Amino acid sequence: MDPLRLRRRENEAVLAYLETEQLPSWRESDSPWIVDGYLLSTHPDLCERIETLAAAAGGTFGYLYGRPVVVADGGVIVAFGAGTHIFCLRLPRDECEPLVVPLRRKQLEREALTAGEWTRVDPWADAASTALAAALTRSA
Repeated sequence: MDPLRLRRRENEAVLAYLETEQLPSWRESDSPWIVDGYLLSTHPDLCERIETLAAAAGGTFGYLYGRPVVVADGGVIVAFGAGTHIFCLRLPRDECEPLVVPLRRKQLEREALTAGEWTRVDPWADAASTALAAALTRSA
């Protein structure tokens, strides 16, 4: 997925959060751990889960800076994953309260991002695709 295509006001904060260093050797790598020239920084099981959720909710799945994302038809990023269990939706906390994961050790950037229009939720919950569909609808 091309981050330049997604440069818009709505995506500024999440793109800044997701952006990571790219080593020149990664641009030509055929390693399964390099995606679009970036080190895959999300567990493959979580990537697969987010891809399944995107398909069920009607969003476009792809990778940005080595992390899985879901994009609405209008080009707004509505979800992203990281690490082994992080899944954030562009929905206020009260709209996905049953899925909210209590955070113990927040990184300052993610805390700032999820304090507004983003919420970290449980990607394995049955209602995750419904919540992702709501995020896609809101951003359409």
